Amino acid sequence: MACRQIVIIIALIISSAIQAFPAGEFSYSAVETLLIQQDYRAAKELLDLHLQASPEDNEALYLRMAVEQTELLDYESYHLHREQFIKTADSIRMVLSGRLEKLSGRDSVLCLLYIGNIYGGISLIKAKTGSWFSALKSSLKSVGMLKEVAQRDSAMYAALLGIGVFHYYLSKSFGWLPFIDADSEKKGICEIKKATCAPSPYNFAAKNSLCWILIDKKQYDSADSVALSVLEETPGNTMFLRIRCLIALWSGHYDQALMLGLKLSEVSLIRHPVNWSDYVMSYYVLTSSYDGLGKVKEALAAADHILGVKIPPEFRTIPPVKKNIKRIIVIKSKYPDKSF
Repeated sequence: MACRQIVIIIALIISSAIQAFPAGEFSYSAVETLLIQQDYRAAKELLDLHLQASPEDNEALYLRMAVEQTELLDYESYHLHREQFIKTADSIRMVLSGRLEKLSGRDSVLCLLYIGNIYGGISLIKAKTGSWFSALKSSLKSVGMLKEVAQRDSAMYAALLGIGVFHYYLSKSFGWLPFIDADSEKKGICEIKKATCAPSPYNFAAKNSLCWILIDKKQYDSADSVALSVLEETPGNTMFLRIRCLIALWSGHYDQALMLGLKLSEVSLIRHPVNWSDYVMSYYVLTSSYDGLGKVKEALAAADHILGVKIPPEFRTIPPVKKNIKRIIVIKSKYPDKSF
């Protein structure tokens, strides 16, 4: 079982985003806009103010958790804040679970969706930090609830995202077991594609998951097409920009990878706070692409730059950052006698 990128996606900066919404007024679209624009601080502030006045608002309570999860996934900082996130998510889950039995109709279905997604979010963070057995237990609870949501409301496409991801990776990881449906992988992809038609922000998350599944299947052109379609709507979206960078590199399209890598490096630095994970990854793409083109001088310059950057100590402990720095050092070590 593997719980991957169930993530809510983003566009780029908006210096005056919070001012765009009238003081004293709250709307879910305002929160979703801030979330898509990666302004997590403003989104949390807006939700906290609203929840102080309306603590019974289940959707706002769920969105508060979703913002936290998205921020962790965006910055790949789940190793740093895992325990705090799980504690917060569990607390919100218990509140919603206590309210569920008093609800009926659509309110009941939505509350069940929120609880199922919270279990899924907990599972995802646990999986990304190596707690596989515990992650599987949370994932099974999540998919059971989401299947009930889908049964009660077939138009609730948001539920299909978690179900589809579960089916796909269950088949990939345990397809050899006799009780695993042979069509589970295909079913999962179909469910995720349907989830791309869900309302925002679930549709963005579904497109992100679909991209990574297409990459997993080596269908780079299809994945790039999905990522590009999102970037056309939300230019500067770093999640999909990151995907396009890696696709270009892995496909050997080094010139395109250089262009995308430079853009990602620029965007990463103007984030608040800086997205060090993306910044280091962008230089891995740049170093690798220059190396692939035989431009040794440029490759070494890119490597020397990122290896000399003062990355905050806590971010140096993040596994993706450590991995990409190691990759850059390996490339540099190919040219021990080169000096310019």
